[in-house]
Amino acid sequence: MLMDQQLSDEVRFITTKLGEMIREQAGPTIFERVEQIRQLSKSIRERHRPGDIRKQHDVIGSLSPEDAYQIAHAFSLFFQLVNVCEERARIRKLRKRAEPRQSLRHLFRELQEAGVTSTTLQACLDALDIQPVLTAHPTEAKRRSVLYQLWRVRQQFDTPGQVLETLWQTEEIRHRKLEPLDEVDNTLSFFERTIFEAVATFYEAFDSELVNRYPDVRRNTPFLTFASWVGGDRDGNPYVTPDVSRGTLKRHREGALGFYTQQCERLIDELSHTAASLQYFDRSLIDQPSNHEPSEVFRKQLSVTASRLVEGMITAEGFVEDLCRVQQALRDQKAWRTASDRIERLITQASVFGMHLAELDFRDDTERLHNEPSQVLEELQALRELQAQHGARAAHRFVLSMTHSRDDVLELLKLTQRAGLHEVDVVPLFETIDDLRSSATIMRDLYASREYREHLARRGDLQEVMLGYSDSNKDGGYLAANWFLHEAQTRLSDVADECGVKLRLFHGKGGTIDRGGGQSHRTLRAQPDAARGGRLRITEQGEVISLKYSHPEIAQRNLEQLTSAVIAAACLPSSDEMHRDRLPDWRRAMERLAGDSAHFYQQLVYRTPEFKEYFWQATPIDVIEQLRLGSRPSRRDKSKNLRTLRAIPWVFAWTQSRHLISAWYGIGFAIEKFIRQGADGRQTLRGMYEEWPFFASLLDNAQQSLAKADMYIAGQYATLVDDDRTRQKIFGMIREEYDRSVAMVLDVCDTEELLSDQRVLRESIKLRNPYVDPLNYLQIRFLPDWRRSSASGVSDKLRNLLALTVAGIAYGMKSTG
Repeated sequence: MLMDQQLSDEVRFITTKLGEMIREQAGPTIFERVEQIRQLSKSIRERHRPGDIRKQHDVIGSLSPEDAYQIAHAFSLFFQLVNVCEERARIRKLRKRAEPRQSLRHLFRELQEAGVTSTTLQACLDALDIQPVLTAHPTEAKRRSVLYQLWRVRQQFDTPGQVLETLWQTEEIRHRKLEPLDEVDNTLSFFERTIFEAVATFYEAFDSELVNRYPDVRRNTPFLTFASWVGGDRDGNPYVTPDVSRGTLKRHREGALGFYTQQCERLIDELSHTAASLQYFDRSLIDQPSNHEPSEVFRKQLSVTASRLVEGMITAEGFVEDLCRVQQALRDQKAWRTASDRIERLITQASVFGMHLAELDFRDDTERLHNEPSQVLEELQALRELQAQHGARAAHRFVLSMTHSRDDVLELLKLTQRAGLHEVDVVPLFETIDDLRSSATIMRDLYASREYREHLARRGDLQEVMLGYSDSNKDGGYLAANWFLHEAQTRLSDVADECGVKLRLFHGKGGTIDRGGGQSHRTLRAQPDAARGGRLRITEQGEVISLKYSHPEIAQRNLEQLTSAVIAAACLPSSDEMHRDRLPDWRRAMERLAGDSAHFYQQLVYRTPEFKEYFWQATPIDVIEQLRLGSRPSRRDKSKNLRTLRAIPWVFAWTQSRHLISAWYGIGFAIEKFIRQGADGRQTLRGMYEEWPFFASLLDNAQQSLAKADMYIAGQYATLVDDDRTRQKIFGMIREEYDRSVAMVLDVCDTEELLSDQRVLRESIKLRNPYVDPLNYLQIRFLPDWRRSSASGVSDKLRNLLALTVAGIAYGMKSTG
């Protein structure tokens, strides 16, 4: 047992309380049925006895939709509560360690021991530019109400009765269609609960650790800020209109002003100090009518500042100036502790978030650009209006999805000029395998354009380029997408250097392995060009936002890991530099692996006629498309063409059905072919795994996906396919490649078991499976009924049940799309 004792005790405590609540609320029959299904699932996992399988099939088959719903509700809540326990354990672990790996403390010690000079570090900090970008991709299955109740569980963990009662009686599934401004409100709740405080704590820690190791180096500006696509991403979303974007920035401003006003009011309560000097203040303050004593100038100043905030009559710079005056006066009269407490944090927060809270990106795609330029022009005009109202810092990017050529970008640039929009960054987004391979050539051609170079000169010769992890994976499979993303970063960086352009890469990642997720710190350290010059933007999507920003300490930990990786990549020698002589051979090997893997993956997905039928029947994609997880449609058009299905529901469907093909399919074929074609193929790949962090990260992430995939459960979903020949052919191909991929990955990693070096994760998957399986069984049992009843329009009850199983599996797998 690798689970620490306290975590084990807490899981037992909270799930026992949940069991008591189920017995009380749903009755002993439902409680006993939940226990029976759980024990059978565990037995099937451990022994795979035909008798248990038949009995489980009979028990699940005998359930009415009403009883099945309560059972699914029970397992769904189980996972959500276990996830809270694991979060608590993670926080305890962080608190116990004097110097956690990937922390700021560890970073600065590592830099010092490596001989990084103050001059080098200062140059890095002066250029540092890191920005997490929150997005509204529909992969967060929880309703905001459920998120709030889980927050209450964290606060009342020892006495959870009332909140468990509330959770049981709270509808987990959203029935009302989510609107874009609902998504904005959901995002703002994370700022209110954690991000404001986590950012202030992060900067306190950064400055403290920096001065301990590098006392002569200074952080001169806030290098880490936030941005958002929520309310600005209109790619494939007809509901995100210019009016929605206007409403979004209005809510951003209200959120920032509300927080600042609240903090000023708390400072007014706290700063009862008598002012020793008036040199920093407007003397007319003393004569203004006030409820404060004449000597309480600090309170008077902050009252005036708060009033200006409420009236919207102060800029972010003016607000910071007011706070700095109060802070300096406190320091002068030896109130050092007060000066470095709440007011210092508020100065940091105001500097980071301004009056706009988070920069709002606009995004649309090339199809709209070419077919409906008037619509794009309207968006750009709205962007100009928002800049006039909120300042250029609040919104100054336009991301162009599915960029295929230089002309796409130039056409967008012309529209910005027609709109009278001058302070704008045009950001091409390369998403398919072909576009990734062409991206450096496209950018070189773009830099050769006189018109575009004049535009870049106005933007400080800084070019942002976005790379799409999700669609490239859906296009060419996991191994190929990762390699061509890696190569695009290197080539884009080289071209920018050649052309005298500063490059900022924007990584469009999801939460799952097949959408670029995984260990961000390790990935950034393994790819030295990912944050060229210390500049990086990265999306935080769906359930990742909840995972990373539900608790202030975990949010701070996330910011420390991200920052540490970027600074280390900028200041320390990369693995590529250390293995410069071997890198050409490794790159040639990867080209072969990627090419073979992509061909094999595309052969199944896009060139096997039966595959589409298998996908639509052997996964719950039709349920996922009807769930109200987000405001954006799941397809780029109304056809059933797999090319136009978005990557998020694609990955979500394969995750639910435990195939996870988008996270591993093609790896086994490519590795086996490579080993067979060369006498030293196996040793070459083993050497790459041992010495090249990029390749090691690639295969270790694949191990996670292969460990989470389950061919027994996937085979149960395959029984939903009507045509026997289609089922046998496609599932046979998937099963064969899964077995080959496991064998080949274990061979190259020179180990006998998946995740042998990640034992805690391996045990977590093993312990969760018996509780995820019942939700899969329920989904498989009722999908045919729902599909038959959909045509008659009486499927709401079944739809709600299936939607709940989708949510529960997502919680159990800690993964959606």
